Amino acid sequence: MLKLTQNDVTIEVIHREGLDVEPLAAVVVPATEAQRRNLGTAAVGQAWMAWSYGEATPKMIKFMPPSRVSGEGWRELLECYRFAIRVAEIHEVASLALPLPEEVGLSPIEDGLAARLCLTILKEAGEHHHLKHLQLIASGHQEAVLYANRLVEEQGAGAP
Repeated sequence: MLKLTQNDVTIEVIHREGLDVEPLAAVVVPATEAQRRNLGTAAVGQAWMAWSYGEATPKMIKFMPPSRVSGEGWRELLECYRFAIRVAEIHEVASLALPLPEEVGLSPIEDGLAARLCLTILKEAGEHHHLKHLQLIASGHQEAVLYANRLVEEQGAGAP
């Protein structure tokens, strides 16, 4: 759908059907309902590396976005994405698939927050030297177009 490069990181916005996990070092997946119940609200906005047997690839990074983005939920949403990319950096992940909000079950978010999320992703991905390829997974065409447009706008705004 869209492919751009910023700070030596290639970022793609793709549909779930276009995801090929074979070449990926890690995928980010939302916490299960059982994990949400067991970890409680303190884990909302957090991310962690999931244990995997041996050298299983791709590795799995779990994250816990808020169940809805209202009130302070938008801060937790941004933190969640920021922490997922930081966990990838800690574990020296070079290629990562990261689901966008609707792909993880959230209602569509407003344009301003989508722009902030894109800025957060671009900034965080650019600050880490291990990550070279980031795939943002959209739930459908509308979400893919929204984030593709926002990424292009944010990349253009950051250009000298």
